[in-house]
Amino acid sequence: MDYEQAKACSTNRRTFIVLGGAGGGFFFEKHPEQLTPIVISVNAMFDRGAHSGKGLSEAEVAAFKNYQEKARREYATSGIHFDVRIVEGAYLRTQGYSEIHPKFLAPKMINLFVTDTLGYDMDRDRTGGCSVGPHPPIPRIGGDRFYKTFLGLREAVATTLPHEYAHHFTLDTRRKPTAADHLWADLRNDYWLWRQRHGVPILEFRRCVYLEWAKTA
Repeated sequence: MDYEQAKACSTNRRTFIVLGGAGGGFFFEKHPEQLTPIVISVNAMFDRGAHSGKGLSEAEVAAFKNYQEKARREYATSGIHFDVRIVEGAYLRTQGYSEIHPKFLAPKMINLFVTDTLGYDMDRDRTGGCSVGPHPPIPRIGGDRFYKTFLGLREAVATTLPHEYAHHFTLDTRRKPTAADHLWADLRNDYWLWRQRHGVPILEFRRCVYLEWAKTA
């Protein structure tokens, strides 16, 4: 993850404002059962380095499972489902920036790293979440072909994980946004998530159907 990606991840997320006409053209009129199911593959890694090497507590693991269950229920409205694989013992390398050790990363999956709290290089505003996508080689860091989400349970709330998934589903993580772009994406995604929680299938969340970690059932 490069500096610009980290900066974009940590852009302040404010309460969204529903602007007149903002919802036009982004919703399905279909019921969820009429949509072709999309299955999202997730490689969920539990941080063994959390709490000075003690790993996540049972309460933290339970909190993550509750957050994932909330995401499952909400995205089912848009015909999106999850296939989650749990990996124990993962850890971050810190070398001026935080990065998942490559041996734990899986292709054709969203790599979700679950820890107690995120470093300030990823989460300056303490939102509890950060998502990044592939990028070409850059000086001193190299390239990265993986889609990743980082979840810090101490700061995360029930809406954090659905919000981070939305950045992948709407293809935000395939772009290199400015701070303003990232703020607008946050506001837009939070509005769509609000509509989805009220039973409206969201067309834009299904844009990921052709990506490597999504498949039709």
